[in-house]
Amino acid sequence: MQLKCAYCGKPINGKYFKDYWGSSYCKEHLKTAPQCDYCGRLIGKTLTKGGLTYSDGRRICGICHLTAVTDIERGRKLLQEVHDTLETEGIKISPFKPEFALISRSKLKQLDKGGGERQGFAVFNRQAVNSKIVSFKMQIFVLHGLPEASFISTCAHELMHIWFYSHNSTDTSPALTEGSCNMASYLVLKRQKTLEAEYLIKGLFDDRSRDYGQGFRKVQKLADRQGIAGWLEYARTHKRI
Repeated sequence: MQLKCAYCGKPINGKYFKDYWGSSYCKEHLKTAPQCDYCGRLIGKTLTKGGLTYSDGRRICGICHLTAVTDIERGRKLLQEVHDTLETEGIKISPFKPEFALISRSKLKQLDKGGGERQGFAVFNRQAVNSKIVSFKMQIFVLHGLPEASFISTCAHELMHIWFYSHNSTDTSPALTEGSCNMASYLVLKRQKTLEAEYLIKGLFDDRSRDYGQGFRKVQKLADRQGIAGWLEYARTHKRI
């Protein structure tokens, strides 16, 4: 039986591409068909029940859009769930009363002076008197319209940044910081037990960047050897990994 293209429905002749989800496409479609920024599928009426392009240029397929977080109250609920999951892993952020907002890509770029294509941003300010914290304020911003798995992963990443801030670890190397933040994402995604979470986990391990990718894999190996508590103690007491 001849293989058919999942995008155009025609028999595949010659070279073809197979995506993470098991769908095969005529290779030429990779140059012309829109691709979902969150799952990598080619966006088509049959394959993904269509899709859309956000006003900031991000493309999302119909499958991912079904779980897109666009409601602030749903976002707060998911953020709290992520916080509670991390707490069971020993990553404690307390008290937890953050300001939370779903924001545009342009607003996120204004907040993140470092550039890049981040999906979230965290701010932590506190006031201490005689070494005792008397007030603090945390703000968590997440890109509007992320699919649920990506939203959860982003929340975990940003909450780990808050954890570093709360432990005065503001001069830690990017590899240890971002690697640890991706480790928090990994811990939360592992519990989701969905194909979307597995896809994002694969992305963590495949990431070739020095800080987010290599840093994560070093942290993950450290946690494998010393346990979660050992990794967190290392993060509290070291500047590099």
